[in-house]
Amino acid sequence: MSENLDQIDAPSAPSSTAGSQQENILVQLARHLSQIGYGEYYASFFPQSPRPEVWCAHLEQAPIHLQPLIQLLLLNESVNPENLSPTMQQLIAPLCEIGLLNELEGEGSSGLLHARGLSVIPVHGNWLICQAPQVDQTLYFGDDSLALINRLRPIANGDCLDLCAGPGIQSLYCARFARSVTAVEINPVAAWLAELNACMNGLSDKISVLRGDLFAPVTGRQFDTIVSNPPLLPFPEHVEYPFVGHGGVDGMRITWRILDGLPDALTDRGKAQIIGATLSDGILPYQLHILVTWSKNANMDVLMTIIGHQPLHPGSQYFEGLIRTASEHSGTERRIVKAAFQALLEEYNASGLCTFFLHITRGVGSLELLDVAEEPSHGLWYV
Repeated sequence: MSENLDQIDAPSAPSSTAGSQQENILVQLARHLSQIGYGEYYASFFPQSPRPEVWCAHLEQAPIHLQPLIQLLLLNESVNPENLSPTMQQLIAPLCEIGLLNELEGEGSSGLLHARGLSVIPVHGNWLICQAPQVDQTLYFGDDSLALINRLRPIANGDCLDLCAGPGIQSLYCARFARSVTAVEINPVAAWLAELNACMNGLSDKISVLRGDLFAPVTGRQFDTIVSNPPLLPFPEHVEYPFVGHGGVDGMRITWRILDGLPDALTDRGKAQIIGATLSDGILPYQLHILVTWSKNANMDVLMTIIGHQPLHPGSQYFEGLIRTASEHSGTERRIVKAAFQALLEEYNASGLCTFFLHITRGVGSLELLDVAEEPSHGLWYV
């Protein structure tokens, strides 16, 4: 039977020798994916929104020799290893040993190869091993991950901290510019993926992955660049929602904790870049006044860029999407989830979801608002 990554414990860290062998295998995989045209296939589709249904619809247009690899590492389907290229067949055993692949057992599936719920995709010059796109993700990589990368400007040759690192996509990007990157992730399986991704891109000497809660593993250290894509969706505390998305009642539960740690963790020349979302009245974010107070008290200068305000009411796209995800994740009837979410919106007199970016530096405690939102807003992260 198939064993998905989120159903097992993360492998323990390999020894230095085993780690070197692991990196060698993953670099070979990266090289083969580039040579065989796998990356070209993925790059032919709109890069800011990973959508499996689109990849699948065009599968037959890919060269026949490439189709099994697309099914295995992009669409997360089981394949007969005999249909893979000779080079890929040689990598099967070591990739199974690493934990990236597994051979299925059981009637009708014995001998088939599966990627354990994972996909491998090229992102901004790096290869990323991540959870295959799905509604209820536990190892997050999504549209907001890509939106944040497009904003990042890590200080060259500085030290970078990536909080809520997930599989490490921000870390990989920043490592191309920074002297060192420390990735902190509380989910041990996501942290393990971040380690694999550092190896696959030949960046294990620049990226250090620590398992823990936000600043706890780096207490006393300072960084020139701090980046984060925290859980950011507003939702009632008592209603279950995927851990990677639940941002508390205002969407900023984790963001506030990150902000409170910045005065101690940023160097004098440092900056933080954070993506977020919160409730709004369709004009201003609900927490703007609290952020103004925080910037003054912390002596931090904040540039808050407002991207858009998505309607949150029954029948609207994002309202219904949040209700559906929570219901499917928790097994709770939609009407119950809907009633709880509506009560939250009424309590905060909110009618929308405001998406934003924060750019923060040490300064005099000022907050500047850059509002580029359209009316109506067509997307979460871009105008």
